[in-house]
Parts: sequence; C-alpha cells; structure tokens
Amino acid sequence: MDYTALACLIWTCLAYYFGRKLHKRKPLMIFSPVVTVSVSTIALMLWLGISYDTYHLYTKGIVFLLTPVTVAFAVPIYENRQVILRQLPVLAISIAVGMFVGVSSAFVMAHWFHFSDEVTNSLMARSVSTPFAVVLAGSIHGSTALVSLFTIITGFIGMIFGDLFLAVSRVRFHVANGVAFGNAAHGFGTSRANQRNETEGVMAGLTMILAGLFMVVAGPSMVHLVVWMMHAFGW
Repeated sequence: MDYTALACLIWTCLAYYFGRKLHKRKPLMIFSPVVTVSVSTIALMLWLGISYDTYHLYTKGIVFLLTPVTVAFAVPIYENRQVILRQLPVLAISIAVGMFVGVSSAFVMAHWFHFSDEVTNSLMARSVSTPFAVVLAGSIHGSTALVSLFTIITGFIGMIFGDLFLAVSRVRFHVANGVAFGNAAHGFGTSRANQRNETEGVMAGLTMILAGLFMVVAGPSMVHLVVWMMHAFGW
C-alpha cells in the first residue's frame, strides 16, 4: 500500500469538507471549494514533492464519480424540457461552433509552443467534460491523464472568469449565459451557472452533456478536419 497516495485521498476529502464549511460562511467565489481545495492541494504537493502520479493513484476514484454526476444533470433537464425544445436550434449551433473554436484554438496554441502530438491531441480533447474528454482522447491518441488535467484547468479558469466576461459583454439572456458556461467551463461552469440562475444552470448542464456526446461521436472527425485545415493554411 502506498501510504502517501492514501494520505492524498484523505487530505482531498478533508479539504473538501472544510472547504464547503468555509464557503457556507463566506459565499464568495474565491472561497469556493473548487478554488480553495485546488490551490491548497497544489501548494501542498509542491511543498512535499508529491508527484501527480502518486496523488492520482487513489484519488482517481473521485474522478470516476464525475460520470454518474454528469448523468444526474438529466433530472433538471427533463423538468425544463419545454424551454430546451424551444431553444434547440440555438443550442445545436452554439455547441457546434463552440467545439470547433475550442479544438482549433487548442491546436494553434500547441503549435505556437511546439507541443508533442500527444499533448496537442490531449489539448484538443479538453473542450468537453472529463468523462467525455477521456473517451475522445483515447480515440485521437491523446493522454487520458493529461486530458483530465487540461479539462479541469479549463473548467476552473472558465468558472473564475465567466462572470467577469459576461459582465463585460452585458449579456442578460439566461439561456445564452448558461450555454456559454456549459460550453466553456463544463462541470465547473454548470455549478456556477446553477448559483446564478436556475435556467442558466439547466442550459449549462444540457450544453455540457450534448457537447460531450457530440464530441464523442463527431470529435475525431472534427479533430482531423481542424488539423487538415491548419496544415492547408501552412501551420
């Protein structure tokens, strides 16, 4: 038994427990468990010299729980199905455009920094929530460990800066805001959208699930299309 890995699991559970308590007392974004647990865990790992592989050894079960959590979003989606049916064309276009932009921007960034093919493919797969991203990464020869990390970072940043971006853009349409959070920040964004408005939370959850399904089915073809287009333009 790896006691360091076991200690990481215990630390993660305790950090989340106390992080939730802190957030209830101070309901600010900076005190969200997503922020406090992530930052404190990274700081602790750097201080003690714990590798990601060691941390991931026993905590990967927590990541696995993202799959049933994603399925649980079906409940509010069903309850708001009438709103969803009315906005279905907008959702379809938004998801397709959002996924294409996410894959394309990841390829361009990877090209600028001369990343390897594995890292590049992992970055291109990170545009959806973790359970879907892991499946997509396996289809395009990416790394499941890297894509999990990239997806979490993407969701974390999207959740932190989502409010700021929407405030600057002055968008007041709850459906549009929810789609933006679901497309850009996945599970983290859906959590934040639920805090902002019920409709935003429902649309974010729906967008996250539909985008994931879309990328699992059409993602490999889209990735190949983006790579072909970029090479055609001399990238």
